[in-house]
Amino acid sequence: MTIPSSSPVTKVKRNVTVDKRRTTLMLEQEIWNILDELAREEGLTLDELCQNIYLAHQGNESISSVIRIVAVLACRVLSPKTKSQNPYEFQSPQMLFPSRFHQALERLKPS
Repeated sequence: MTIPSSSPVTKVKRNVTVDKRRTTLMLEQEIWNILDELAREEGLTLDELCQNIYLAHQGNESISSVIRIVAVLACRVLSPKTKSQNPYEFQSPQMLFPSRFHQALERLKPS
């Protein structure tokens, strides 16, 4: 079975600056879409978003793995309006405080 190049599971390389170093991350297109959306919601560049994730994560996990987890966690935040858990239904970011991104970062912390 051949996956079309526009598939959300196609891995895409993009360059970001993390910890003052330029690095190439290879993530699935859908993860990049989520990160771009989170960056817009937060008023951040993609580099700033990745830097915040880097600073919030604790442990030896790769930055790519942590970024994927943050993307998934941000998608699982319940909408205060609809209480939806549909991971494909993005909620209105203006209605959430703290934002989906900040709630996802908070869940990275060990309990």
